[in-house]
Amino acid sequence: MKATSIQIGKTYEVKSGRNTTTVKVESFNRKTGGWVCGTQGGKSIAIKDCARFIREIGTKKNAAPMANSKSAKVKKAVTKTERAKGGKPQGTMSGLDAAHRVLTEARRPMNVREILETATQNGYCRLGGATPALTIYAAIQREIAAKGANSRFTKIERGLFAAR
Repeated sequence: MKATSIQIGKTYEVKSGRNTTTVKVESFNRKTGGWVCGTQGGKSIAIKDCARFIREIGTKKNAAPMANSKSAKVKKAVTKTERAKGGKPQGTMSGLDAAHRVLTEARRPMNVREILETATQNGYCRLGGATPALTIYAAIQREIAAKGANSRFTKIERGLFAAR
């Protein structure tokens, strides 16, 4: 793209290494000879080479809004007090909390696969990844090692855990 075609206030797609990102040109720095641009994440970057500008992004409906623009819709964060008033949404419990809840409700020792199946069936948590059972197993082991007698879990035998 030619340097003369880059205009302040317009939105462009810019190449950054192997990636591309959307920026809005905020100003031109005569001292460095580069453009000061704002990213979608709200960061300000300087671009000196006009060859990094790939194309102009028009004001289409499907174009992503800039973070600092007035039209950007920001997702509101849920505070602790709001969560306490309305209750915690189902399925957002941590893996360890879900495992403890399953073990206290079952009142018997269980292996991690049983704990995980029961927790997901009851909707206590949503665990992704390739090996969620190993993640829960390691987390229970870490809690037992770190807290000792104050841990919520106790190891009965190899692979079997119970709630204290």
